[in-house]
Amino acid sequence: MEPRVETAYLLDFYGALLTPRRREMLRMRYEEDMSLSEIGAQMGVSRQAVSDAMAIARKQLEEYEAKLGLVRRYLAITQEAEACLTALDEGDIAAARGRLANILQIER
Repeated sequence: MEPRVETAYLLDFYGALLTPRRREMLRMRYEEDMSLSEIGAQMGVSRQAVSDAMAIARKQLEEYEAKLGLVRRYLAITQEAEACLTALDEGDIAAARGRLANILQIER
């Protein structure tokens, strides 16, 4: 997965666990596509301070994912659900059943 997309997922799932300031910096970067200089100017800090804070925040998000695995689980379930729908559209009930069984296995 592209790092930018991965960070956006991590922010969606674990952003509330970050400090409000770090969460806002990441939000501006990944949701508003602002540069580090623009974020720094808006928050009254240097570009380097933004870079450092974002590096710490990304590391925290990656640690949460390593421990909790919520993004990995979500993506796996979503992939299986999409495959299940495709199988149903094609009339392949056995494949759809298999995909649903996979979802249940992920949940256990």
